[in-house]
Amino acid sequence: MGQKKTLRLVAQYADACNFFEGAGAQSLQTRLDALKAHCENLERDYDTIEKTSLGTVHLSGADTVEGILRRLTVLSGMGFTHAIFNMPDVHQITPLETFAREIIPAAAAL
Repeated sequence: MGQKKTLRLVAQYADACNFFEGAGAQSLQTRLDALKAHCENLERDYDTIEKTSLGTVHLSGADTVEGILRRLTVLSGMGFTHAIFNMPDVHQITPLETFAREIIPAAAAL
């Protein structure tokens, strides 16, 4: 997520770029703005680069369906096209079932 070199290289060569959600919304927006500026300098269409995020979901712990949907709404509003989640409690079936039943359909509508 380096603003000077990495994101310049993304603007010049990449079709996609993954950002770490844990950096926070303001940091993500700063990086997206830097990527957009690099694209403008290189005369590259910013929208041709897929922006993805990587975060963590603890549905058997601190996270709720509503909280995750709020996170996805913010990410979508920033221009992220895909959100990838680590699920440390994946060995339990209930969080996966909840994610499939309640989060995926709602996220598809964003």
